[in-house]
Amino acid sequence: MKLYTRTVCPKCMWIKSELQRAGVEVEIINVDHDAEAFERLVAAGAMSVPVMEVEGEFIFDTNDMVKQLEKANV
Repeated sequence: MKLYTRTVCPKCMWIKSELQRAGVEVEIINVDHDAEAFERLVAAGAMSVPVMEVEGEFIFDTNDMVKQLEKANV
């Protein structure tokens, strides 16, 4: 599981705290410092961050990210 973020992003900070609280391991990728990751998100149709990637599928909506966390915690 990967989470694409930016340095200044309130929603990113919120979802990262939810991941920590849930004890879910995730690779955090800051697209401010990773141009290749940024281009990958643009190609996937992302308009903003955070974006979660699970098994090659991108999740753009934070509500759907929370649902994914709940599934991971079952």
